[in-house]
Amino acid sequence: MDTTSQARNKWGEHAASAIWDASIVKVILGGASASKDLQELSVLIGEHDERSNTVTISDHGTRSLQRSTRRAAVMPPERIRTLPFGTGLILLRSALPIVTELRRWTSRHRPQAPHRSAQ
Repeated sequence: MDTTSQARNKWGEHAASAIWDASIVKVILGGASASKDLQELSVLIGEHDERSNTVTISDHGTRSLQRSTRRAAVMPPERIRTLPFGTGLILLRSALPIVTELRRWTSRHRPQAPHRSAQ
């Protein structure tokens, strides 16, 4: 069960939606299986123009080129669901979606507090 489903199960649909909407930063990992949630994420991320060219050759050997443009999801639900292990999709309120590699956090990487001399 993914986190969004767990929130709905624990606090109900309305409260889970309020928590989700109030989140400034959303980090999405692969493996979610709730198709509704994946579809909503895909819509939230947005669409782009996808151009394609089709060349047709007639029986007489003449060629024709047809160019078309269609709207396509930037990240379709199946791509979000199958994000590789260690990859995260970060959604911020005022930035484009970011796909990033996540690093393991260990105490070695924890920043040290600045040293203060005794006065």
